[in-house]
Amino acid sequence: MVPPDVFEEIWQKVLENIKNEVGEKTYNTWFNEFLPQTYIHNCLKISVPSKFIKDWLEKNFYHTIYKIVKTYFPEIKTIEFVVNSSTNSYVIKQKSTVIKRLQSLALKSHQKLSIFDVNPQTNLNPRYRFDNFVVGKSNELAFSACQAVVKNLGNLHNPLFIYGPVGVGKTHLLQATGNEILKIYKNLKIKYLTTEDFTNQYINAIKNQTTEEFRFKFRDIDVLILDDVHFLSGKISTQEELFHTFNFLYNLSKQIIFSSDRPPFLIPDIEERLKSRFEGGLVVDINPPDFETRVAILKLKSQERGVVFDDFVYEYIAEKFTNNIRELEGALSLVIFESKFVDKLTPEKLKEILKKFTKEQFNKFTPKKIIKTLLSHYEIKEEDIIKQIRSKHLVKIRQILIYFLREYSHLSYTSIAEIFKKDHTTIIYSYEKIVKELKENENLKQEIEIIKSKLLEN
Repeated sequence: MVPPDVFEEIWQKVLENIKNEVGEKTYNTWFNEFLPQTYIHNCLKISVPSKFIKDWLEKNFYHTIYKIVKTYFPEIKTIEFVVNSSTNSYVIKQKSTVIKRLQSLALKSHQKLSIFDVNPQTNLNPRYRFDNFVVGKSNELAFSACQAVVKNLGNLHNPLFIYGPVGVGKTHLLQATGNEILKIYKNLKIKYLTTEDFTNQYINAIKNQTTEEFRFKFRDIDVLILDDVHFLSGKISTQEELFHTFNFLYNLSKQIIFSSDRPPFLIPDIEERLKSRFEGGLVVDINPPDFETRVAILKLKSQERGVVFDDFVYEYIAEKFTNNIRELEGALSLVIFESKFVDKLTPEKLKEILKKFTKEQFNKFTPKKIIKTLLSHYEIKEEDIIKQIRSKHLVKIRQILIYFLREYSHLSYTSIAEIFKKDHTTIIYSYEKIVKELKENENLKQEIEIIKSKLLEN
C-alpha cells in the first residue's frame, strides 16, 4: 500500500502536469480547489467550487485531465467533476478514504487503451465516429466528402479542406474520418494533430537539431490530418516545412485532410503557394447546425449519457442556443446535472436552469461591478484605466472593458465615453475591434470567458 504522503506527492504530480499542459494562468483560474473526492467503481470524482467551473472543465479540459490522471492511476475508467460550492470540509473529511482507495492504484502498471483514450500512434480519439456524427443540411456535403475520401484514399478530393466556425463539428468529422480509415485499412499509418502541435514539434526539432527526424516522422505516413491550419498565419518557417511535407506526401498519392475556421483565401499571412495547395482539392464548408440538427444532436448526446428527456427540453435548448455544438453540449450537461435535484423538469424549471447560459444573467451587472471585476482580474488600479496611458497592455484592457460595459451593461457609447473621458467615436472603434477580434482570436475568447466566470462568481 502506498503511504498517504506518497499519494500526496503523486497527486501533486498530477496537478503539475495539468499546469504544464494548460498554462499557469489557466490553471490558477480554473483548477483552484481541484481535489479528489470519492473513488467508486473505477470512477474518480473530483470536487470543484462551482457549476460554471465544472461545465467549463468538462467542455474544454476533460480529455487532458483524464489522460494525465490515468497516467498515474491506470485502473481509473472515468473521472467526474462534482460541485462543492458551499465548503471544502466534506472533501477534507473524505480525503483519507479516497487516498486509501487510490493508493493501490498508484503503483500499478498501465493498462490497455479504453474506449475513451487517445490512440498514441495516430492521436485519434475512438469516441469520434461516423455513426455518432449527426448529419444535417449544414454539414451533409462535408460528411459526404469525408466518406468519399475513405473509399478513394489519395485519389479523390486530395487534399480535402473543411472550414467553418468554432464548435460546428470539424474536429469530430476529421477524427471520425481517420478512425474509419483505420478500421478499413488497418496497416496504414495515420497521423492526426492540430497545426499548433505541428508547429510546436517543428520548433522543438529546430531547437534540438532534430529536423531530419521530424521530417521523416511526417513523411513516413499514409494519411495526414491537420486541424486548424489558420494557426499557420504569420508562421513563415512552419509554412515552409508544411509546404515541402505536403508536396512529398501528395506526390506519393498519400491522403491529406485540412480544417480551418475560414476558407484558404481568407487566411492572412499565408504564402500563396501554400494557399494554392489548400485549394488544389475539394474545399467544403460546415455551418452552424439548423434547428432540426440541433435537436438530433441533443437527443444523441443525451442518449449516450443514459438520459432521456421530454421533447420540450431538447427543443427549448435548440431554440435558445444556435451558435455551435459546444454551446449545446454545455447547456445539456447543466440540465442533466440539475435535473437530478428536481422531482419533475418543467419548462419553467428548465428556463431557470439555463438562465446562466444566456446574456440575461449578465444584463444585471452594473458598470461598477464590471469595472471592479476587470481591475481585480488584471491586477491594476482604476486610475491606470482612466488615465491616458498608451501602453499596449493597458490599451487592450481598456478595449475589453469597453466591450463588457457595452455588451453586458448596455451603456450607450456616449456614457462609456464619459467614463473614459474620450470621444464616443473612439469608444465605438474599441468595441468593434474586440467584436471583430473575437471571431478569430481563440486566446481572446478564452480571456473573455474567464472574466465572465469571475463576474458570475462575484
